[in-house]
Amino acid sequence: MTDIPRVSVIIPTFNRHMYLADAIRSLLDQTSRPVDIVVVDDGSTDGTSGIEAEFAPHITYIRQDNAGRRTAIATGLKQCRGELVWIMDDDDTAAPHALERLSAPFRDNPELVLSYGKTSRGEKPGLNKPENIIEYPDDPRPFLVQMMEDCFIAGPPCVLARRDALMRMLPLDRSIISSVDYYLSLGLAMQGPAAFVDSVVLRQRQHPGQRGPKGGRHAEAEWGTNWIYHDTYLLKQVIADLPLQAYLNTPPWNDRALSPEQQRIALIQKAVIAGRKKLWPEATEALHQALGIMPDTALGVDETQVLAGMLGCRYGIAEVHQRAEILHGLRAACAARRDKTRILVALSRPLLHEFGLARRDRDVARAAQAIRSWSRLMGIPATWFAFQSAFGRNLARMATRLRAG
Repeated sequence: MTDIPRVSVIIPTFNRHMYLADAIRSLLDQTSRPVDIVVVDDGSTDGTSGIEAEFAPHITYIRQDNAGRRTAIATGLKQCRGELVWIMDDDDTAAPHALERLSAPFRDNPELVLSYGKTSRGEKPGLNKPENIIEYPDDPRPFLVQMMEDCFIAGPPCVLARRDALMRMLPLDRSIISSVDYYLSLGLAMQGPAAFVDSVVLRQRQHPGQRGPKGGRHAEAEWGTNWIYHDTYLLKQVIADLPLQAYLNTPPWNDRALSPEQQRIALIQKAVIAGRKKLWPEATEALHQALGIMPDTALGVDETQVLAGMLGCRYGIAEVHQRAEILHGLRAACAARRDKTRILVALSRPLLHEFGLARRDRDVARAAQAIRSWSRLMGIPATWFAFQSAFGRNLARMATRLRAG
């Protein structure tokens, strides 16, 4: 491929007339302009329709009855002309070189499905102010695996994707409301490789407000509950369909059989993802399968590092504290292994961290909750080993600080 494909931008919008013009201007100021900008007005009642006259002939304006972001995106996909598509939020602004830098990887890799860059956040994002940049983890695992664990990027607002990959996802799942961006990112990541562009491409504007179509709109305070529900729904389907190779490699996956070592770490990764998405029956089953492979061979460092994230859900682990059978199930999964203590220590790290936060905040109830959960998961030998490990890590950090100072 010698030429960079053309880029279309879709802006789904609802009652954001006070921000929308800034978003469009940032696109018109790009060092590499999009071939078209499709603004899909999802039944706004605030005068958003005036944007058509203000920016004609630079935009394509489409108005539809209020049906939500998912439907607006589908409408825009059917209208845009570029081979690549950027789905941009109506209240954000694009960095001046965003499209140029996001497009570049597609020139050299015809198999590439998406590229993604960094974001910065603030109440009033400026076009040339990269302060408060959201850094991404330095993680060698496949993009899809990282995304299944946590949506660590800002979703389509910082992703440039092949239009045909998005079109293959149509019709979009009508039950997805709160996690539309996550749904799209996962669907793209399952179709092929991704490329990271180490540059700020988007300035996110953080502000209070309501989300969703009129019939299912929810306030900012309810986002967590809605995201938990939809994230769990999404991953339940994904985990059920993915081959084990998906937890190790970038798509497309081949039919080559995995070695026992590969099977074990893939199942461990599957268990961790399921646990972080509150799919505990799937998590426990995958962990049982993983720890039944090579039972006399201790887990490696990479495997215990992955396991340490199982209780690290970004939405908290209230259900783990409330349902003793979850921790009892995890403990039972490693009961027959010689390295049981080491495995339990890895699993317990988020609980130890939670206890530390409770101690810092002098939150007696939270501390008691963490201790109760700890006792359900750990025995005396594992507890002793865990505190030894934590003490050793603290000493190592102190020594590092002293050397640096």
